[in-house]
Amino acid sequence: MKKIAFVGAGQMGGAFLEGLAAAGKFELAFVEPNEARAKELAAKSGAKALPDAKAAVEFAEAVVLAVKPQVFPAVAPALAKALEGTKGKTVVSLMAGVKRSKLREALGDAPTLVRVMPNLPLTVGAGAVAVAEDEVPADVLKAVVALFSEVGSAMAVAERQMDAVTGLSGSGPAWVFQFVEGMAAGGVQAGLSRAVAEELALATIEGSVKMLRRGLGSTGDLTAKVCSPAGTTVYGLNVLEKAGFRGALMDAVVAAAERSAELGK
Repeated sequence: MKKIAFVGAGQMGGAFLEGLAAAGKFELAFVEPNEARAKELAAKSGAKALPDAKAAVEFAEAVVLAVKPQVFPAVAPALAKALEGTKGKTVVSLMAGVKRSKLREALGDAPTLVRVMPNLPLTVGAGAVAVAEDEVPADVLKAVVALFSEVGSAMAVAERQMDAVTGLSGSGPAWVFQFVEGMAAGGVQAGLSRAVAEELALATIEGSVKMLRRGLGSTGDLTAKVCSPAGTTVYGLNVLEKAGFRGALMDAVVAAAERSAELGK
């Protein structure tokens, strides 16, 4: 899967395209109605600007559908017509909440359809990406996972798990941003400048994640290593436990997942 065309090249689609361009392994093109955006993206990525969905299908092995869900009904008829009678084409949808069954209904039987849930850090090459594996041939699934591995961590899941993915990694960056905000604000309250507090919060999170990535212990094990008897950390953890910190995070993920399911109906 080397020739990729994007239908829609906004923030997420454009970031993915630029990430693939940086890898230097792919022939890339895109359809973007905003002329200024199209010129900017072509200059930055070296990808070819195409006039319409028909040209995208003719150019590519895989078409990445990166329009907003509310725009999809307007885009679908032309894309479906372009796909009629084609063989070996794959359509990869980045649209949140649009189930594979709706894609099939709109785009017909010709293409192989793959539903993907990326998240915002994809825009800096550090995405967490889930690929729905249902009814996707093994070779196509492997190729799509490899494609998204160029811009982050990609894994295959069942489509029924995509709402959970949305609640965890799709919405999760917002939880992290708020966590950083809270830590930094606490540092300011304790007497640090805002700049110092933010840098210490970010470095603390980055270092902690690196320890987990290196397998230096479970979350529980590593928490215990920071906590000395009757020390500062265990007193702080007591405050978090009384405030329901972990339970609140769990509730946030579940609430976002449930809302994703509602929007997909």
